[in-house]
Amino acid sequence: MLNFLSKLLKERVDIVIMPRTMGSHKIKTRFSTIIIVLLVWAVSVIGSCVILVKSYDYSLTRADNQLLKAKLAIIGEELERGRKLLKQTEDSDRQIRQMIGMPPGKAIPLPGSEEEKLNFEKIFARGSGDINEDEYKEYLEGIETAAAARIASYTEIVWYYANKKNTINATPSIRPSKGRITSGYGYRMSPFGAPTGAQHKGLDFADKPDSPIVVTADGVVRHTGWASGFGQAVLVDHGFGYSTLYGHVTGITVKAGDVVKRGDKIATMGTTGRSTGVHLHYEVWLNGNPVDPKKYLD
Repeated sequence: MLNFLSKLLKERVDIVIMPRTMGSHKIKTRFSTIIIVLLVWAVSVIGSCVILVKSYDYSLTRADNQLLKAKLAIIGEELERGRKLLKQTEDSDRQIRQMIGMPPGKAIPLPGSEEEKLNFEKIFARGSGDINEDEYKEYLEGIETAAAARIASYTEIVWYYANKKNTINATPSIRPSKGRITSGYGYRMSPFGAPTGAQHKGLDFADKPDSPIVVTADGVVRHTGWASGFGQAVLVDHGFGYSTLYGHVTGITVKAGDVVKRGDKIATMGTTGRSTGVHLHYEVWLNGNPVDPKKYLD
């Protein structure tokens, strides 16, 4: 077999070229030369095909990378815009706190701020192959942390405002009667002719019999009925340390447990109990101590 192949490769081959308009041409060569030429041609064709395929793949990959980079740039811009909007919420937070008299909140550093020297738009602008995964995670975690902190801050503002509003509603701030004040808060001589005086813990309002008496702040009625020294009386608990007492009244229109709002009628003016005439004895208590009701009149 080897001898046959050896002889075949050594064989001379004549290649005759016969154009239609010209004479024939004869090329003399060996069979091995033809084999070599065919092999070189085949290798060249295959190599060219491989190069073309790789070039095509490279073009596709490059195009995909360009598209991915463009998308990443858009994502970077959107996230940077979101960061700036989150920064604006910080300004709004500060302004709201100032408006309602609330103490400033804690500073919340944002990604891309001076504190962190990081900008997501610049990270993505480098291209997908150069993005540092740690920077990427750090930025997103920073955004998430800042957003959660901002929500917590707004919740704190809401609670503060609601509590402040409730405190305002619970603070006595109007007159319980339209009548004139006949006796003030503080030390006075006894109206019953006793030779010594005593501390008067409230204000006395005088008006016509059955004149309306209103509660001076939101609250819950704790007692209605007879009270030693005050005759028929109404006691209202307003919360936040405040309570009010309405003594010597008649025509009580509320009962213990009722929820009342500032300005609601709770009784009428009378002269029940130890009294020298038709009037209302009105007291304001704060944290268990009587205070001058004049400080809480409109």
